[in-house]
Amino acid sequence: MIIIELNKHKQENNFKEFYKKISTFIPSLKKLASSKLKLAENEALIDKGFYNTNDILDEVFLDVFKTFSSNMNEKQLKQTLLLKTIQKINEKTEEEEKFPNDISIDAILKEELDLLNEDYSVEADGDYIFDEDLDDISYKQNSFKSAHFILDQPLEMELTGKLNLSNASLSSDKSRTLFGSSFYTLPTISKRIIELFVFGDQTTAEIADTLFVEEEKVQKVIVRVKERLEKL
Repeated sequence: MIIIELNKHKQENNFKEFYKKISTFIPSLKKLASSKLKLAENEALIDKGFYNTNDILDEVFLDVFKTFSSNMNEKQLKQTLLLKTIQKINEKTEEEEKFPNDISIDAILKEELDLLNEDYSVEADGDYIFDEDLDDISYKQNSFKSAHFILDQPLEMELTGKLNLSNASLSSDKSRTLFGSSFYTLPTISKRIIELFVFGDQTTAEIADTLFVEEEKVQKVIVRVKERLEKL
């Protein structure tokens, strides 16, 4: 039904009505955009408050309006909206990238943990990158602040709640730092799965459809991320 209505507004070139209709299609879309923006701000990839959720979604809906086709079904429309929202914010972070110097994430983590006066190591776990693999990843940063590895508390609570993790993992600045660094250093596809699962309120089947991967792989990633965070 929504495809028919959206197509009508498209044919009439009526973006206002198209916007009204499509904006209610995925209730969790605004939450996903808001959470991903906040994560990018925490990671110092974009300036705090420079972008807002509504502006991001305006751009997403306009892009969809321009390319909308009545041949698209509701499942494809949902996939398009979710992926475009993620991609749009990724584009903003790329546009805002101003840091020319590559610094190994290993050095950043070491400095962070030195501030806590305590050594820490985690065994490498399959697809997840830590220890010796950290040398292969670079963060483009001009300077380091400990807050870059600490998530906002609402984001922490969403992650622990959705993944059924104990709040003990957030009981101190040390544990919050390790929790944040563990999330930020997830490989891209794993992080995207967690973002859709936690902030996008998508089921494993929906995520598999959206990312064109097997549902079993999605479930495996979620389990392994949970296990990784539980070890902190």
